[in-house]
Order: sequence, then structure tokens, then C-alpha cells
Amino acid sequence: MVIVNDVHPPLHYLLLYLFNPLGLTKSLYFVKVFSVIPYILIMIVSATKIREDYGWLTAGLFIFSLGVMTDFFVEFLTARMYSWGLFFVLMAFLYYWEVVNNWDRKSWILLTLFTLLSASTQYFFAITCALIYLLLLVEILRNNRDKIKQFAKSVIALAVLYAPWGYVMIRQIGLHSDEPKDIVHIHDILNYFIFFAIKNEGFNLEMIVLKVIAVVFLILLIVLIYKSKDRFSAAGVFLMYATIGLGVIGLALSFSNSMRVRYMIPIMGIFWLSASMVIGKIKDDRILAVMIALVLVLGCAGVAITEIDLNHRFEFNDKKADFLNSINNNDTVVVFNTDYGYRILHNDLNKTKMYTLKDTYFYDSDVEICKDFDQILHNNTGQKIYLVNWKLKESNKKYEQNYNMTKVYDADYYHFNLVRNVSAY
Repeated sequence: MVIVNDVHPPLHYLLLYLFNPLGLTKSLYFVKVFSVIPYILIMIVSATKIREDYGWLTAGLFIFSLGVMTDFFVEFLTARMYSWGLFFVLMAFLYYWEVVNNWDRKSWILLTLFTLLSASTQYFFAITCALIYLLLLVEILRNNRDKIKQFAKSVIALAVLYAPWGYVMIRQIGLHSDEPKDIVHIHDILNYFIFFAIKNEGFNLEMIVLKVIAVVFLILLIVLIYKSKDRFSAAGVFLMYATIGLGVIGLALSFSNSMRVRYMIPIMGIFWLSASMVIGKIKDDRILAVMIALVLVLGCAGVAITEIDLNHRFEFNDKKADFLNSINNNDTVVVFNTDYGYRILHNDLNKTKMYTLKDTYFYDSDVEICKDFDQILHNNTGQKIYLVNWKLKESNKKYEQNYNMTKVYDADYYHFNLVRNVSAY
């Protein structure tokens, strides 16, 4: 039930569950360290396979980019599945090219395995892997028709192994498909093109200059790919932007939210591997110097933007902690109008009396399920009652319009409303 409501496949949760008997999953420190492991694995792959196949310059640029480009390392320190997705998708991409070059059994098995792991980590990663298989099919139909049987075996194996989760995926889509959709603005689309280096939605002078530099880098990269006729690197750039396009459409038709930068972390890994390979093949020292200089500029900008982002997060967390501490007492009643609000806040409000108006999530004994808001108000006359509303939900409106409430804390994606005149209900 927890996984169904979190709208993700189960692999990341199952991996963490293996450590549950040891009590490690109760430690936030361990859960975050667990998300750093993929970066260590990628460093090993970069120092071995990527270095051996494409050289030190490519391996060095690639691992440098993963560490400094905007928000990469923030995601490696976040207790979520995205860093693992980066590793699995990267390995699927590498073995896609191994299949194209060798058509050997080992490469097919590893491609199938990492594709399955990617799709079992996050649905967005499955889009990239599906596109990899599409490129592979095109290659087979154009030049290697005798390999179609191997392709079919891999696809059938993936379908059979993933089928048990298919029912749950359909249920997840059903649970969230009727929620309001975020609107995709033109500036969002523009930002998608340079998210590989600059994750900032602002358009002040500094950001405009950095975004122009990112666009120049992208144009030069595409020109170099075209001139070198590097099909592998071209595939990486195609996979990034095709995944974003299909992802925007898929999210609009299924789940309630629009594109988030964390969804793009795995495909940006593919992008930077492709870029590093192209740069590593440059023979002209002047062009090489220009491309490395652009990478360094974007990398330094990424570090600076990440530092600003982290400072904002720390400031936000301090303000949130101060507010939650101020209401976390026996005189306070908190009512959740969203499952997610309960998930992220109930541990911080352990001294309050908590109610939830929903019953679709796996709730602990610290909260009482009651769908009648009037009954909650009646049973807690004289108490300070806060309603936690999720901004995108249409169901919030009936509470905000029909009850006397004052917004006392706004966390952007959710807010606390103090219910006034409780005795009147």
C-alpha cells in the first residue's frame, strides 16, 4: 500500500527492506548513505570500463560532470531512488552499445538485466529504456535482421519479469489520474533544454548568461557529433530529449504532477557520458580547449547554484522546524487533507492529536481516520485545530471556502490553516 501511494516501482524499497532486520533503515543517515552508493559504483565503472573503452579524458570529464553540475550531488544525498536509477540507466545505455558492436550473449543479458532494474526503480526510467530498445530495433532492421530473434527474447523476458508489477502500476495510475495537472509553461520547456547543466528557473541577468552558455555548449556538441558521425553519442543526446518529451506527455495523461528535475537525473547522466565521449575524441587543441572551458564554466556555475539552493533548503527547513515545534503540543489538533502531508509531517507532530480525512494510505496508530470534518471540530472544541492542505487538490477548496480559516504557515506545496471559531461548529 505504501508503494502504491508513492507512485513508484518497488525496487528501491525492497533494497532498503533487506537492511530492515538490522534496524538500519530507521536511521536517516544510513538511508542517505545508501543513495550515495550508486555514485561510488559509477566512479568504479568510469575508472574501469569507460576509461578502458574511451580513455582517461572521457572518464574524468564524465565523473567530474556528475559531481558538479546543478543538483546532481544533491540527488545523491537524497533518500530516494533517483541515484540508483542513474546507475541502472547508465549501465543499460553502455550495454546497448555493447550489443550493437558485439551481439554477444553476455551483452544481451546485461542489457536486459539493467533495463529491468531501471524500470523497477522509477517509471520515468522505463521511458529511456524503451527508447533504447527502439534504437536497437532500428539498428537490427537496418543492418542486422538476423538478430531479431535475440531482440525478441530480451523483450519477452522483460515482459514476463515485469508483468507481476503491471497490475499495481495500473492501479497507481488510476489513483492519481483524476488529480489536477500542473500546467507546463513556455519557460519550463526552455529550461528542459539546458537542465543538463543549469537547474534554475530564474531569468535574471546572471542566469540568462549561464543559460546562453549552456545553449552554446549544446549547439557546439551537436555540431561535433554530426561531424564525427558518432552514433553512440548521438543516441545519448536523442535519448535525453526524447525522454523529456515523452515524459511530459506521459505525466500529463497519467499522474497529477508535471516534470521534476529529479526525474531527469538519470538521463542527464547519459547526456554527460555522450558529451564526454565526443570531447575526448577532439583532435583540434583549440576546439578541445573551448569545450573544456565551457564544461568548467558550467561546472563552477553548477556548484554555485547548488550552494545557493542548499542554503535556501537549510533556511526553509529551519523555518519549518520552528513552526512545527511551536504547534507540537497537547493543545493542538492537526487534520491532514492529504496522505502525503501525513507521511512527511506526522513524525514531527508526535505530541499533537492527529486526524486524517483520507484512508488510502498505510497509517500508523498515531492518527485517527475520520472523513467528517465537522465531527472532528465538534469533538475538539476549544482546541487549536490546523488543517494541512495540499495546494493542487481541488478538494481543498470546500474546506477553505466553507470554514473560517487563516493561513498561518506556507511551505509552497502544502500549507497550514488555523480553523477559527471552533466552538461554532
